[in-house]
Amino acid sequence: MPLVRMPHLSPVAALKIFFTTQALGLSLWLLRIPEVKATIGMDLIDLSLALFMQPLGILLGFFIAPFLIQLTGNKKSCLYFGPIFILSFIFIPIAYSFLFLATILFVSGFVCATVEVSMNAMAAKLEKESKKRMMSGFHAFWSIGALLSGIIVTIFAALSISFLTQQISIIPLLIIVTAIVAFYLPKDTLEQDHIGKPHTKKFIPSYTIIILCITPFGALLLEGAMMEWTAVFKGDFHNIDPTWVGLIFCTFTVVMTISRFFGDQIVDKLKVKKTIMISMGLSAVGMSIYALNSSPIMSIIAASMIGAGIANIYPITMSLVTAEDGSRERNVSIVAFISFTSFLISAPLIGLLGENFGLDKAFAFLAPTSLLPLFYLYLIRKESI
Repeated sequence: MPLVRMPHLSPVAALKIFFTTQALGLSLWLLRIPEVKATIGMDLIDLSLALFMQPLGILLGFFIAPFLIQLTGNKKSCLYFGPIFILSFIFIPIAYSFLFLATILFVSGFVCATVEVSMNAMAAKLEKESKKRMMSGFHAFWSIGALLSGIIVTIFAALSISFLTQQISIIPLLIIVTAIVAFYLPKDTLEQDHIGKPHTKKFIPSYTIIILCITPFGALLLEGAMMEWTAVFKGDFHNIDPTWVGLIFCTFTVVMTISRFFGDQIVDKLKVKKTIMISMGLSAVGMSIYALNSSPIMSIIAASMIGAGIANIYPITMSLVTAEDGSRERNVSIVAFISFTSFLISAPLIGLLGENFGLDKAFAFLAPTSLLPLFYLYLIRKESI
């Protein structure tokens, strides 16, 4: 008889915790980017190239993700690759060269691809089985992970605890939690007789799937920019006090988290079209203010508008894509590939634009991308959803 009885977790609770650990593992280093940049001695171009390695890894990873999932199933892919993804970030504090940092980020991106597809496919399965909207709720826990990372990093920095000590203290605990909750994740979404057999049929995405790939692109560009460049943009470029910078970042993540928590209820009440329209307006106006204003108070207001505006675009898209015909894993894979790549490619894009035109103009450039869901709204203009 075991001395310690394992707690029972429902598949829904396990998946929510899994979303949280993945986001926390990724986000722990984001507010430390200026520190890493200074340690290696990189300029904006060098930093941009290093950050670009992560979406490059995702690009390659998403090509093989459906085949790996078909061989192992979603649950095992999360169990295998979830802890590896988190583990990769423990090496960033000892990355004293551009090449080492770029390699770590490439590997993390490559591993992340399979995890991203699997956990979203499982969320879609649970949503379908429950016959109610759940996707925003799952992504709220991703935002909780980002929020927790901001709190943890702020506390560690205030206590003058090094980045290396921070990662050594937190990452192993995250890996253990991830491995435990992975055992309670939903059963594989694939039919049992398909697991272990690779795809043989060529996949050609439909026109609707292609439009859905574009729909969250701008929202995730904005999210990636806010997550990875807030410290540099507001701290170094606008010379705002670090305490205010931390407050701006936390405001963004708190508002985004709350908006996702209530996102399913919001969509049920306002319907898809109206929710998307309000979201586009908030994020476009919010990013314009955020980019061109150096006031801490206005930055907080703008960050809250961006957080509320972008919060539910990606979850809505994932719910829509899983309702399309064809393999859920393959549909999720192609949309997640485009979407998550945009989330990560925003960092090098901001750096390249910032080096040539200034960071304020680089952020302003992102504001119009909030309007990309207009393509989907046009596609469904005759539908009442």
